[in-house]
Amino acid sequence: MRNIILSAAFAAVALVLSACTNVAKFDYQAAPGTLAKLREPGSATKSVAVMPFMDQRGIGNIDPGQAPAHDVGDHGSFFLGFIPLMPFGYVEKTQPENSEDFVSLGRFHFDVQNDLAAASIASLKSSGLFSNVTKANNAAQAANADYIWRGSVTSTFYRGRMFSYGITYCFSHILWIVGVPYGSSTNELGVKFELVDRASGDVVWEYNYLNSDYLNHWIYARVGKDVSIYPRLMKEAMNQALYKLSQDMPDL
Repeated sequence: MRNIILSAAFAAVALVLSACTNVAKFDYQAAPGTLAKLREPGSATKSVAVMPFMDQRGIGNIDPGQAPAHDVGDHGSFFLGFIPLMPFGYVEKTQPENSEDFVSLGRFHFDVQNDLAAASIASLKSSGLFSNVTKANNAAQAANADYIWRGSVTSTFYRGRMFSYGITYCFSHILWIVGVPYGSSTNELGVKFELVDRASGDVVWEYNYLNSDYLNHWIYARVGKDVSIYPRLMKEAMNQALYKLSQDMPDL
């Protein structure tokens, strides 16, 4: 029996360690939920061009209240879980795509400026609010559009915890084997959307979104899902923003 337990323990630790070679990407299409459809296709008359998002993470003090106060960079260590009586080791990241060391993930491929712009394009097309939706990398490429969709990202904060339950990783893996969570991941997304009248350059509408959610990891489930909540939050942000836009500008 002892050999069986030891073998299972080593297998659990090996599974967790091997999971850290996983690579994830920002996959908007695979996120749970549907894209908002707010008008019948063909009923819209105005066009919009979507610009790459501005990266404003870590500078929330410029516009107080737009983003929570998180220390810039990476903080914490999973090695804290080796200290007796510590309930977990942890890491925190304001730019999770720039470093390794997640609960069950190796790297996160995330092009904030272009991935969020592409997500916006998908949602804008689905909404039916505009007759034509295009990508514009600069003002010249948006010359034929009636409006410009401009976005900025204020937070992609990530917090990961690996539970040691106060008995260190040397013993907590026994609990992992019987089904207790071995970690958790929190994703936070803060974005701001602006609709700009291209001809005048005036901001005619704006919307702010900030939300977070978390999931638990088991050695039997949700391995490699550390950053899987970000696309769902972006989909929620776009659905809410576009519904509000349809209410605020019904004659769009």
